[in-house]
Amino acid sequence: MEFTERNVLILIRSKPYGKIINFEGWRAAVGMFGMDHEPTMLFMADGVYALLRGMDDLPIRMFKSTYRSFDGRICTTERSLRERKVSPEELIDGVEVLDEEGVAKVFEDAEVVITF
Repeated sequence: MEFTERNVLILIRSKPYGKIINFEGWRAAVGMFGMDHEPTMLFMADGVYALLRGMDDLPIRMFKSTYRSFDGRICTTERSLRERKVSPEELIDGVEVLDEEGVAKVFEDAEVVITF
């Protein structure tokens, strides 16, 4: 069986507080690079809280820095930010804020979607 590189979407919808699932999304995204896949991280719903500039949880910090060292794409949605009254200026640097068309394109381009 031949290995094929895949465009993987890591969808993070869970909040980063009180649960480990958000951290596992970061871990999975970093692991995708090790398998020569091209992951994109999309934070929606309460997942956007993991992108806040003041979020200072050690596991997230570790995975963020590793993910960024691979030039990984990190996205969120205008809608999720608006619904939670979070402005793009409150987010860590390098986050792409997508409108509805941009979100649809990310899903369309994905061969595999893994949800956390």
